[in-house]
Amino acid sequence: MIDSFAHAMRVQRTDRDQAVAISEAEGHAALALLGKFRDGDWRRPTDCVGWDVRTLVSHLVAQCEDNISLRMMMRRHIVGRRRYPEKIALDGHTAVQIDDHATETGPALVENFASLWPRATRARRWTPGPMRRVAVDTGMPGVPKLPIGYLLDVIYPRDLWMHRVDLARATGQTVTLGEHDRQIIEQVIRDLALAWSAAPVALELTGVAGGSWLVGSGDPVAVVRADAVAYMRALSGRDDDVALELVSGAEDAIALVRNARVVF
Repeated sequence: MIDSFAHAMRVQRTDRDQAVAISEAEGHAALALLGKFRDGDWRRPTDCVGWDVRTLVSHLVAQCEDNISLRMMMRRHIVGRRRYPEKIALDGHTAVQIDDHATETGPALVENFASLWPRATRARRWTPGPMRRVAVDTGMPGVPKLPIGYLLDVIYPRDLWMHRVDLARATGQTVTLGEHDRQIIEQVIRDLALAWSAAPVALELTGVAGGSWLVGSGDPVAVVRADAVAYMRALSGRDDDVALELVSGAEDAIALVRNARVVF
């Protein structure tokens, strides 16, 4: 059985061209979901603490603006530190994003996202190589500096993907999954494996975008099964009680898999 599991560390990182294709597909998927919202959906709470549906969509619009304009991104970073000194840098930045779109309606934000996401995808694609290699502070406690290219090609599409899950859960919609979703999840599992320092495990992720992975070096001490989307929520810190099944092996592996975290 273990022979059918792929080594997660051998997954290649998404390159620029792949990132464009994934971003375009994720943008279309997000817009398909946003188009289903009704008037009563915009004030529904999401899994992002303190954010309702309208607020979360305003964050998505602002992320596009930041991708398109370095000046806009820097302004929000500076204003966030001044306006919200009690928050970490990342939270201050996102708070300013929300402030900037506080008066816009949900439908207006959807229109903005529809026009901005393709531009943001192109802007990320054409960011020069020297800038892509610069490592920056994410503003997240315990997270090391990350290359800008990694943020552009991997994290931004991943962020939108997870927020699409957030929005679907908040509004009772189904998360539609396809090939690009599987590619996003593969990159998450790659990052999990690269940071893994515990006993090796075999991770079986079920569902349309799932897969079977070896995480860690050496023979796995256990095989653990989970729904792929549910486990992504756990890795992002959204669900501490994700359902995990010990298929075989050491029971301690359940805690290792449950407590792992990946940057989203």
